[in-house]
Amino acid sequence: KLLNSIVLNMIRVVIIALLASVASGFIAAPLSSPSATSLSSSVTPITNTGNLFPETGKQVWDPLGLMKRLDDKGVAWFRAAELKHGRVAMMANLGWLAQVNHFHFGGDISPSTSTSFESIANASPFDAIGMIPDAGFYQILFVIGAVEGYQEMIQPHYTLPGGSIGDLGAARCNPEALPRMQAVEVKNGRLAMLGMASYIAAATIPGSVPNIPSFFIPH
Repeated sequence: KLLNSIVLNMIRVVIIALLASVASGFIAAPLSSPSATSLSSSVTPITNTGNLFPETGKQVWDPLGLMKRLDDKGVAWFRAAELKHGRVAMMANLGWLAQVNHFHFGGDISPSTSTSFESIANASPFDAIGMIPDAGFYQILFVIGAVEGYQEMIQPHYTLPGGSIGDLGAARCNPEALPRMQAVEVKNGRLAMLGMASYIAAATIPGSVPNIPSFFIPH
């Protein structure tokens, strides 16, 4: 029974993570390969190379060699996926820290079931997912799915020239500052994805992540 509960909660986490890949950040278009056509008419996509990426030798970070095997549309799709998952991971980092350190709103998340925010905050991140009432869980899925569905219907699609995966004002910022903002988002997104993997590993396999601060671990 306990195993089934853990599996169900993990499935819920995966579903939320997959549906939560919504576009909402600084980069107004998918990153393009050096030979690809610009994918935004208002903001020039970052090339993922050059002085802003010294940690990858100023070259495109492509350990799987996707850019050599895919056309421009395929490259745009994978880069959009990286940005979306990086954005979700950055939000997930904040959520994880709030959960493991027991931050919470006052009152009940569900008055009908007498489930309080405090009771959820006192649970582990994995158990907390299972404590959300089904109606609330489906509301979360509906909102996330609606936003993602809307994003997918915007024309031109983000994998096509002129397409966009979200813009919270990047097109209106200082053009000289935009490349750095784009690079910062890419790097922080990658770090956030690694961070979430580390938190989960440390929480499920004690000692698997050496020297991780205690405020990252459920307690």
